[in-house]
Order: sequence, then C-alpha cells, then structure tokens
Amino acid sequence: MATLLSYALTSVSDVKENLGIDSGDTSKDNLIIRKINQATQMIESFCNLSYNHHFVETTYTNEEYDGQGSNALSLKMRPVTAISSFQYRTSPGNTDNWDDVESEDYFYDDGAGVIELQFRQSKGWNKYRVTYTAGYSDIPVDLAEAAATIASFYVENSASGTAVKKKQEGQRSIEYFDPSGSSSGGSDSIIAQLGLDDVLQRYIQYNLADTK
Repeated sequence: MATLLSYALTSVSDVKENLGIDSGDTSKDNLIIRKINQATQMIESFCNLSYNHHFVETTYTNEEYDGQGSNALSLKMRPVTAISSFQYRTSPGNTDNWDDVESEDYFYDDGAGVIELQFRQSKGWNKYRVTYTAGYSDIPVDLAEAAATIASFYVENSASGTAVKKKQEGQRSIEYFDPSGSSSGGSDSIIAQLGLDDVLQRYIQYNLADTK
C-alpha cells in the first residue's frame, strides 16, 4: 500500500469526491495516494521549490547560505512564520564555529522570505545559517484544488488507459487533453492543459537577486 506524503497538497477524500467515488469504496485508494504524491511533487517542481522544501509548514534547521556582500538574504522557502536562529560563521575556514546575529540587527519580510540586514554580509560560501519555519499550516484552497485536479486527472487516465476528454461535475464541466499532444512536453504541460498555470503562478518561489 502506498503511503501518502506527509506534505501532500490534497487528500484522498477530496480526490474521491472529484471522481464521484463513494467514501467507503477503498478499491482505488492505493492508486489515488500514488497520484496525489505525483501531483504534489509535480506542483513543487513547477513552483521551483528547492530540494526537500515543501508548501506544508516545515522547520528548516541550520540551513546554510553564502555571503553575497549585500544586506539582503533570500531564504529558500516562503512565507516565513518564524526565525528561531540566525548565525554567522566566525572563522574563515570550514569549521563549525558560529555566533548569533542579534535580532536588532535585521528585519525580515515574512511574505517574501527575505532577511534585510543592518550591515553588509561577509562574502564567502556558507557564511550564514538560519533556522526558520516556513510554509502553510493550512494549504490554501486554490493550491489544494490544483493538486486534487491533477491527481484526479491521473487517476482517471490510469483507470481508462486513455486521457479523459471531458468530465461533468454538477454544473461544472472539466475538459482534459491528451498530454502527448503538448509541444512543450514535461510535467508543466499537464498543468497548463488543465488551466492551472495561472493559479500556481503566485506560488512560484523566485530566487531574488541581491540588489542592495
């Protein structure tokens, strides 16, 4: 039996509802879990999340960052809900010697995931490390719906052997397209064909350039 990822973006029950499967029918649960996991990882890739970073609220411990010589440090994940430790390496070499950056010496933009320093960083690899919590305690509705739509598409495609062309859900009609017909290829072509690229644009994690 497949195991649902701890950072899955949707639930088995929501995908079942999309597909019109009774909640008590467990015959497709394994397939649904696999496709939820696939949809979650597809969305994380499309949104440019760093390796092992997730939309579900997570604490990242002693994550190291290069010093760029500017006074802005862009964290790998946002939104940031807490910074519990911010340190700098006190020796020039690769030794585990660290000291705290005092809280009065920096601000942070939680939505952008950027720390603004009251000084310019020292240049060098892995000069700073941050322990912080980022992501969503409750996955936003549009993000969860996008994951449910993709997972539903793959469950139906897997079950029928061909891409589902059209599905009626109450007053709403959803049309799916054959992914092999995409000119761009890759997982993002499915996202675009399902009309989810615009929805996911706001969740893309951009690497902000140091401009100060």
